[in-house]
Amino acid sequence: MSWKNAIFTIVLFYIFVLLQNSFFPNFNLLGAIPDLIFIYFFTLAFFSSKEANYSIIFYALIAGFFSDLYSLSYFGPSIILMIIIGLTLKKVQLLLKNKGDNYPFSYFISLFIAFWFIYVSLLGLYFHFFNFNIIFQLIYNTITAVVFFFSYKSFQKSRK
Repeated sequence: MSWKNAIFTIVLFYIFVLLQNSFFPNFNLLGAIPDLIFIYFFTLAFFSSKEANYSIIFYALIAGFFSDLYSLSYFGPSIILMIIIGLTLKKVQLLLKNKGDNYPFSYFISLFIAFWFIYVSLLGLYFHFFNFNIIFQLIYNTITAVVFFFSYKSFQKSRK
């Protein structure tokens, strides 16, 4: 990863934090807003090469830093969870072999739903709360993740 990509990634995470905390609360769906930080992190981790563990750790550190910075509790749980999720995602992708497309939509959406639910559940256990509108959060985050998936995939095609 070049330093230009690293700075660009940090700036995008910062923009998503600002949008998540200032713009999207005005457009909540029964109290649910998309977690743009997790969605962008998951998209970057999903599309990174299979042997790019250092870049996944970098993405997790930045995403977790911004998540923890704007949370109301301790600093660190999001960083640790995102590192674990990112590395586990790469291991699962190694197990899932696909001959055509290296990054199929069916893998993305099913893995996103599973890892998002794990992330939210573990954070809920850590902070001793459970959000009862989790279905609406899942729907909103999944729709936003689909937009991120196709945007990122078309961006990658245009760069080739």
